[in-house]
Amino acid sequence: MSTVTQAVEKAGEGPVKIMWSRRAHFDAVAPAHVDVEAFLGTAAAALYTNDRLMEAATASPDSLITAMLECAALGHLPGTPDYYLTPRRAKGRWRILGIEGYRGVIERMYRSGGVASVHVREVCAHDVFRYVEGQDDRPYHEVGGRGQTGADFFGERGNRERGEMVGVYAYARLTTGAWSRVVLLDRNDVMAAKASSDGSDGEYSPWQRLDAGPEHPELRGRSMWWKTAAKRLEPWVPTSAEYRREMLRASAKAAELRRPPAPMPPAEDVQDAELVDDPAEQGAPAGPTHYSPEEIEEMS
Repeated sequence: MSTVTQAVEKAGEGPVKIMWSRRAHFDAVAPAHVDVEAFLGTAAAALYTNDRLMEAATASPDSLITAMLECAALGHLPGTPDYYLTPRRAKGRWRILGIEGYRGVIERMYRSGGVASVHVREVCAHDVFRYVEGQDDRPYHEVGGRGQTGADFFGERGNRERGEMVGVYAYARLTTGAWSRVVLLDRNDVMAAKASSDGSDGEYSPWQRLDAGPEHPELRGRSMWWKTAAKRLEPWVPTSAEYRREMLRASAKAAELRRPPAPMPPAEDVQDAELVDDPAEQGAPAGPTHYSPEEIEEMS
């Protein structure tokens, strides 16, 4: 084992041990589909492969546990594109900030069982776009050129000059076949969301990521534009496991109401017996139940 590996493992003993000591807490808040051992292993891997992240976790284990509890409650694995663990430095001290990724928001929609498809897309200045609220079910959007060849669609050198991002939209098709509300955000809406995001201007922020490569800085932070629209879509579509549970309970209740009543139990078997006429029913007076000695002697 190398000296570097030993140093990393020694540095990580503190936060990793603290994580595992909180296993019961994560298990209590995580949905049933989350394997807690895999959850903790993924978080440990994220720390061991990122020295800056390990430094932040060692300096502020409380912020690490807080981020992981939020991640568990959402049903994600930490340190993945569904839920990022990011280092932040404020007032000379490192801490961990958990950020749900665009993929995580979309996954929660699908996980609910009430969403068939989700559509989220940025709109650039040169795109063809049309949407009239109250008239169109969903936007009409063209992102490529028109023509017969690939160069017509993708550009002569495979580089579409779409221009700056000017907006973003999101909508979903539900499992019922209906379309959700269409969420539209212009650039001002997105920049307002960015301004309210902690550390959005930092070098580790996903807002600063070159999502389309260095040749297209105009698409910097595109995934965060998507995420902003997807988050605004949340109130209009089911996104939680509780929704699925409620649907299952309602379905079971409806099935119970539709169930036919249970059949009556069969009557007990009648045993063979000789029927004796009741004199009272035949019109004759009923005989006494007790005879005196004189009456007995007279009858004989």
